[in-house]
Amino acid sequence: MCNEILNEQNNSCFDKNATLVIKEEAIINNVKYIKEKTGAKIIAVVKENGYGLGVANLYHIIQDQGIFMYAVTAPCEAIALRKEGCKEDILMLTPISDFSELVTMVSLGVVIALGNENQIPELLDVYKLVGKKPRVHIQIDSGLGRYGFNADDMLDFSKIKDCISIEGCFSHLAGSTHNYKKSVENQVRVFNLALEKIRAAGVEPGICHIANSKAAMTFGALGYDAVRVGSAILGKVGDNSELEEAVWLESKVFSVYERLEGEHIGYSGEAYLKRDSSLAVVRIGTGCGVGLIQKSAMDFSFINILKNILKRINDDPVLNVWINGKKSPVIGRIGVSHMTVDVTENKVKEGDIVKIGVNPLLVHPYVERLVV
Repeated sequence: MCNEILNEQNNSCFDKNATLVIKEEAIINNVKYIKEKTGAKIIAVVKENGYGLGVANLYHIIQDQGIFMYAVTAPCEAIALRKEGCKEDILMLTPISDFSELVTMVSLGVVIALGNENQIPELLDVYKLVGKKPRVHIQIDSGLGRYGFNADDMLDFSKIKDCISIEGCFSHLAGSTHNYKKSVENQVRVFNLALEKIRAAGVEPGICHIANSKAAMTFGALGYDAVRVGSAILGKVGDNSELEEAVWLESKVFSVYERLEGEHIGYSGEAYLKRDSSLAVVRIGTGCGVGLIQKSAMDFSFINILKNILKRINDDPVLNVWINGKKSPVIGRIGVSHMTVDVTENKVKEGDIVKIGVNPLLVHPYVERLVV
């Protein structure tokens, strides 16, 4: 009881002044578009609590859209889907080997990623205990270097097919910051080599899939049976204009004030005003997930250096937000709970709605989720 009271008090300290808006129609339209474009079975990735939307929210939006299979990375997500009434197959993308977790997953009919040899004794023990063949998709490492069997040193899966139901094979594309097409082609070649070796051992690989959201939107299913899409369902794959943005943060303008040309604004005075300006304060920041980015590999190529110089010359904004349907730039450094927006060209008032593009995975769990 004391712990419950303490948790309630702790949670009440998070007043986020924001709502994560989830547009149901956009998600449904995106699923339909992906099906038409790829002509493949859809494996809907709902990992990390439905990409931050809430696994139940995302599942109930797409449950009637002919999804072939759902994919997760944690047992709790698979359990949550079953509790929400999911009857379709669920694929555990992470190759788990914990015995108790395997027992639970096999009992629930969840398909396990078989990505290393150490899982096999545990799966065989589960088969003996539960009396039910564990269902697996063989995971191949085609270049990501994280999980999966190496195509050059393939296991003889024919020795386990009587006790383990092999129903599919897959890999995860590593992508590339340079020649994406060539990178995908190389990884597909490795994947095909692995499939050939599996077939040569007398085992049918079953449903094959390698294309993630970016690859599916660029190349389709790459000749395989299914595509695994998560960010594409949310409309967040590069500049693909056919996908609709389905999730964003909303807040309100807290105050509007005037500042003079030549003044410095924000932490360390990073923002320098080149004109008399109208500025709006929005009570939202990195504490909600705004302005957080994952660092990418350092690129010291001449072209990238030139791009960064041009950005500084052009004084590109940290971020753009939308107020009253018009884009306005954020200026200065984004704080934990506040940001400053230049609204000189956009007449706004206190209480106006602010729409902010964000990676929903980074949005604080105490921010309200609203399906519209």
